[in-house]
Amino acid sequence: MRAAILAANPHNTQPWVFRVSEEFIELHAELTRHLGSFDPYLREMHLGLGCALENMMLAAHAAGYEPTLELVGGELRPIAEQSGSTLVARITLVQGEAARNELFEAIPQRHTNRGPYDTARVLTAEQKTQCFFHTEEAVEVALFTEPDTLAHFQELIIDATKAIIADGSMVHDSERWFRHSWSDIQQYRDGPTLDAAGLSPLMTGLAKLMPRPSAEANHQYWLDATRDIQVATAPAFGLIYVDDLYDRAQALKAGRVWQRLHLWAITQGLTMQPLNQPIERVDRELQLGIEPTFARRLIALTGKRPNRPTFAFRIGYPIQNASPSPRRRLEQVMF
Repeated sequence: MRAAILAANPHNTQPWVFRVSEEFIELHAELTRHLGSFDPYLREMHLGLGCALENMMLAAHAAGYEPTLELVGGELRPIAEQSGSTLVARITLVQGEAARNELFEAIPQRHTNRGPYDTARVLTAEQKTQCFFHTEEAVEVALFTEPDTLAHFQELIIDATKAIIADGSMVHDSERWFRHSWSDIQQYRDGPTLDAAGLSPLMTGLAKLMPRPSAEANHQYWLDATRDIQVATAPAFGLIYVDDLYDRAQALKAGRVWQRLHLWAITQGLTMQPLNQPIERVDRELQLGIEPTFARRLIALTGKRPNRPTFAFRIGYPIQNASPSPRRRLEQVMF
């Protein structure tokens, strides 16, 4: 469980709660820890839960167990139809041989790096090939490194970010998770913080001295950083595909793949960051029943693949180290 709570998850919402017995650990989705219009079908929530599962499986092997994972299937439904918590997976544990590996060792070192990447360094051919090894049934990884494709990817992410900050509900649902003050961080131990924003140490220090900015100013900075730092310095972008965008088990598997990829990147001296704005807009357009602009643009970008993108990211060599995000204590996530 200590490994699980260090997993990647959307907006650092930490949407998990655990039930532990002598023989198994159950992972439940804490449905109140949602992102509202940012994640109206809880697709990203389940990606984050899949990340926690991957860390738990690695840690179980390292601790000398043979874990068996059972996923709860079904269709992801709108938030309004759900409440409380719900079981999403059970890991049954039996004694086995301890098997630590480099991915397990990388768990404490994995942090999302939102700062600039080194544009002078690109992934090796071997690294590009290794990206494709981290798959699950019905889940696939694609990497984009060609200049023309990179340019289209950059435009898509920037346009999606603009669409988000023009959507008042999405801004509100994002802003309520932001923790600006030290007291808020200590009280909630979740959410995005200035330390994890990818700013330089000087800018981070200055920002902490200033009053909390308005939601509009905060999201304008997000757009500026996305356009001028994150997509501008990315030597490669990636997508994780699933056969069915709103299948619960596939979302959990895709989360496992993302966590595994990110841990592998750490072992290579690489770093990664989610840039999932286009797919967040796919969810939002479906929720609103409006023209599926970003779904069509993703199809055009990916060559009309039969399976559907559920997660977008950038990968490269970091210029500065990423800071950790706060996490809730074990006693806060058990029942």
